[in-house]
Amino acid sequence: MMKNIFLAIIFTSITLMGCVSAYAVPLEGKIIGASGGVNSLGGILWYSSYMNLDTPRNFLKGEQLKITLRGKARWVYVRLLPEGAKATIPIGIIDKRIHVPQNKVVTVRLESPRPNIRQVSVHSGRQAFGRGISLFNDNADIVSIDVSMEK
Repeated sequence: MMKNIFLAIIFTSITLMGCVSAYAVPLEGKIIGASGGVNSLGGILWYSSYMNLDTPRNFLKGEQLKITLRGKARWVYVRLLPEGAKATIPIGIIDKRIHVPQNKVVTVRLESPRPNIRQVSVHSGRQAFGRGISLFNDNADIVSIDVSMEK
């Protein structure tokens, strides 16, 4: 009887750990001029990896974000979410779908200023906010974000 209870506890623990690790992957992220924690959330249909900035940051026209990713996504959308905006609303999305190169570093050049940004996110899976990404796309997690002026 004790053996069955013990096995049930072990099985439940392994199952719960698998669910948690599939939906929340805390990472240490870095961003020049700001800091914050990185998390991921979602599943096969949609997936978001995001860095919540400790303090909102003004991004300038001409700045480049070099976002280092891990995972097998071939395409992503990038979003800069302003302070006060809800994360569930499609605001702040860079207009085009971005191809993930083999080195897993996505470069985004800002064509306009993005003031008061509190979160930088990468959206993968099969769709993001109703925008199709790719039927066979996989997930991507943010490892780091480096920001510099365009050269």
